[in-house]
Amino acid sequence: MIISNDDFFKLLEKHIKTGDDFYLSLLENIIDNPLRYCGLFRLSNAKSKVVQNVTQSREIKFGDIFEELTSICIERLGYTNLIKKLKVNDTDEVLNLDQFFKDDDDNYYLVEMKIRDDHDSTKKRGQYQNFHKKVELVRNTFPKVHIDASMWFVDDSLVKNKKYYLCEMQNENFENTLLHLYYGSEFFASLKAGNNAWNEIISILTNYRSEHKNKNDVDMPDFGTSQQILEALCNLSSNYWKKLMSDNEEYRLLRDELFSSGDNLQKAKAMREKNENEKV
Repeated sequence: MIISNDDFFKLLEKHIKTGDDFYLSLLENIIDNPLRYCGLFRLSNAKSKVVQNVTQSREIKFGDIFEELTSICIERLGYTNLIKKLKVNDTDEVLNLDQFFKDDDDNYYLVEMKIRDDHDSTKKRGQYQNFHKKVELVRNTFPKVHIDASMWFVDDSLVKNKKYYLCEMQNENFENTLLHLYYGSEFFASLKAGNNAWNEIISILTNYRSEHKNKNDVDMPDFGTSQQILEALCNLSSNYWKKLMSDNEEYRLLRDELFSSGDNLQKAKAMREKNENEKV
């Protein structure tokens, strides 16, 4: 076995938090951007918008999870992971490489990962320019090594810009460098025993989706009555609390839409005042 369910769930726990810190951070984000949740020109109410934003955040974090999962597999397949942050010469700019590793023959591998190839015309150009910049940086940093540089779109159900990326790669002229475009299993198929790792990943994700198909992705507590939200309100800094309780129209709307179902705001106010008095 190369990768296990335990490895996957440890990464989920690491990247997708649901404890006290999660609700405190969520409240801070809402307070920083009240009109994103209760603006007049929105069809969704504040509670629906909160769920939408948390769901989008989980999708973004899945990309981070998959990058780390891939790095674990690469190492267990016998490759050596290298430092993924490289400084651009004579500047303060640092580029983050999604995957950067080498084999026993000192061939270097650079991989730019995206979950889906679904970019529009502007983003696809930016996507390729970013890849080009990273290949150029690695080529200049390690001038004497052979480099395999790949763009890899993990989900092969979407192949929107394949012709564009292949055309751009064919026009490149990097010395001692091979460029690849991979979709789905193709990247792991290029590695030693990589097919086994890919099959295990697919099995883990299939089981996860099967076990969670009838569950809510985001089981958000009621802001007006939940003990978790009450504790987060009590732990807000004074600055955030003052904003939330201010007379500004956007915060009055926010309080009315998110907290009107219960008395968490009143309880938090009393508890915060009690704590302040005890400090004096």
